[in-house]
Amino acid sequence: MQTKWIIVIVVAAVVAASLIPFLFIAGNTPLLVGGDYVALLELSGTISYDGSPISLFGRTLTPADVEKMVEQVENDPFAKAVVLVINSPGGSAAASEEIYQMFRKLAEKKPVVAYIAEYGASGGYYIALPAGRIVASPSALTGSVGAVALVINYAELAERLGIRAYVFKSGVMKDVGNPFRELSSEEQQLLQSLIDSTAKTFASRVMEAREGKVKAWDEVLTARPYTGEQALKIGLVDMVGSIGDAVRVARELAGAPEDTPTRWIRPRTPSLLEMLLGGGLEIPGERMKLSYEILLMWPLPEAIPTESIAYLPAN
Repeated sequence: MQTKWIIVIVVAAVVAASLIPFLFIAGNTPLLVGGDYVALLELSGTISYDGSPISLFGRTLTPADVEKMVEQVENDPFAKAVVLVINSPGGSAAASEEIYQMFRKLAEKKPVVAYIAEYGASGGYYIALPAGRIVASPSALTGSVGAVALVINYAELAERLGIRAYVFKSGVMKDVGNPFRELSSEEQQLLQSLIDSTAKTFASRVMEAREGKVKAWDEVLTARPYTGEQALKIGLVDMVGSIGDAVRVARELAGAPEDTPTRWIRPRTPSLLEMLLGGGLEIPGERMKLSYEILLMWPLPEAIPTESIAYLPAN
């Protein structure tokens, strides 16, 4: 009997030892303990908060998603460098700024390189700015340094349909943007001032990050988009190339060997129960953060599945 117990204990020890090389983090892919790697953060979709009207545009990238990914690599001593793999046309100004600040802090601790795959425009470019190097695919769309707000007016249609809306408000500007009446000149000036203020903040972030690199600020601040090749010539990106080139630069900045493997860090996938109940978990008081200021490329591109991009395989 004693011999049998010894065998059981030995088997259990062997099984336990075989699990030691793997560390499971927050429901993501198991990470190999003791193995240095370059983290590839997947940043795809329209930038918004959970529950924001902007999320109606399809796949979203939220600050909550990014925070979890950043915490994972920031606290992992084996993540020697980070590549931000961006495929986003932009989105909420507030959400873009929040993500920008996360990456700025991350860049103080680890080498960060941004790779713009197909879209890295407006807010998508905004979140790339903290990177030590910005690499863009030659045909990627980037730039669009500015802000836009779209106010749809139903006044004429409502009148034809005999629809009337009664508004009770405490101040003359409380229902600014009401779609059932025309905007007053004062309201148009107010909305324009919000856009100008947001665009000014965006421009200051670009000027800080690309100081001495951008060759024609007047052109950049028209908010026009650029291809990767055009962005390189005007100084918005540091080089054009592939995701492999971005990984190579990240290894160089980290002083890591050329064969240092890569590992994908992706947003958590909602469980089947969460999807059936209407999405992920919500934080009380954080259901919606509505903003008139949108850092978005317009018109919106069609949703691009991340699988269509020539990504590196996870090692």
